[in-house]
Amino acid sequence: MTAEYSPLTQLITAARAPLAVWPERYPDRRAMGYTCTYVPEEIIHAAGFVPVRVRTTPQVPTHADAHLQSYTCALCRSALDQLLRRELHFLAGMVFAHTCDTMQALADLWAINAKPGSRWVETVMVPTNLVSPSARPYLIAELQRFRTRLAEHSGRPISDEALQASVVLYNEKRRLLSRLHALRDRLTAAEFYSVMDAGAKMPPELYVPLLAELVEHLENIPSRPGSPRVVLVGAVLDDPALLDVLDELGARVADDDLCTGTRSFAELVAEVGDPIAALAGRALTRLPCPVKYQPELPRGAHLRQRVEEARADGVIFVLPKFCDPHAFDYVLVKPELEAAGVPFLHLETEQTPATGQIRTRVQAFLEMLNERSPVENH
Repeated sequence: MTAEYSPLTQLITAARAPLAVWPERYPDRRAMGYTCTYVPEEIIHAAGFVPVRVRTTPQVPTHADAHLQSYTCALCRSALDQLLRRELHFLAGMVFAHTCDTMQALADLWAINAKPGSRWVETVMVPTNLVSPSARPYLIAELQRFRTRLAEHSGRPISDEALQASVVLYNEKRRLLSRLHALRDRLTAAEFYSVMDAGAKMPPELYVPLLAELVEHLENIPSRPGSPRVVLVGAVLDDPALLDVLDELGARVADDDLCTGTRSFAELVAEVGDPIAALAGRALTRLPCPVKYQPELPRGAHLRQRVEEARADGVIFVLPKFCDPHAFDYVLVKPELEAAGVPFLHLETEQTPATGQIRTRVQAFLEMLNERSPVENH
C-alpha cells in the first residue's frame, strides 16, 4: 500500500508521531496515560478519556537521573524523563498497573513531579496469583474502586451502558488485531508493529475503521517472502532497530509473545452481564506475562506450543536491561527450549540501541537457522 493517504500510511504516521504532539493531532480529545496492558482501557474510555500508552523513546534521558538509580529499566527512566521535559503535561492523569517495584516507584514520582492539572495518579492492583480463589472477587472490587475514583476525577459517573459500549468497541479492535495477526506475513515486521503501536495512541473510534480497511486490503494480497521464521519474546518492544534488521535480512516474524504484541489483544471481554466482572474475567484468563503467576499455563510449555504452531525456526528474546520479571522468566523457559531443540537468541536492550551489535548477532543467528534447515527455509 503506497498511496499517500492509505490506511497503512496513516497508521504508521500516528504510531511514529511523538506523544508531545498528541494534543495537536487530536485537539478535541482528552488523553489519560497508562503503561501496561493490565490497565483496564475500557474504564478509562467510558470516563471520556483516550487511553494513551506511554512508551520508551530513543531520546537519551537527561532529567530522570536526579530521581532514579542507574539500574532502573529504560521504560521507567524514559517515561519520567518525558514528564520532566514537560512533554506529557497534556495528560489528564496517569494509570499504572502494579507489575514491579520499579513501576510502583514511578507512580509515586509521577504524583510528585506532574503539573497540578495532570497529577492525578492511580495504580490498579491486579492480583499476582491469577488462580487464587480470592483473585476474582478481589479484582472485581479493585476495578470498581478504580471506576469510582476515575468518575470522581472526570466529574461524571461511569454508567454500565457507557462501559458496555467501550467493551464492544475494544473487542472489535481486538478482533481486527487477531485478523491482522493472521495476515502479518503481508507486512514487514516494522509495518506490523507500527500498526499495533498506533492502536495504543489513537482514539479507538479513529483507529478501528482504519484497521478494518487495512485488514480488508491485506486479505486480498499475497504473502511476502521471508525466512527463517522467528518468534519474538519479551516485554515492551520499543527498539525499532531490531525490526529493521530482521526485515533487511529477509527474516519473517511468525509470531510473538510480547506486551506490545499478542498479549495486548489476546482474549475478548464478555459483552453480556456485569461489565466490571467481565473485565476482571479477561484479566484473569488472558495470556499472562511473567509478572503474573498462572500455573495452569506454564510459560515454557506455552512458548514451545507457540513455536510449533507458527512453524518457527527459532526464538529471539528481546529483554529490557534491568527488567527482573522478564529476566527471571528467561531463566525458567530457557531449559524448556533447549530440551525441545529450539534455537534461541537472547538480546538485552537499552534505551540507546546498539544497532551495529544487534545486527551482527541477529545476522549470525539467522545464518545458523538457515544452516539447520536449508530445505524448509529456501
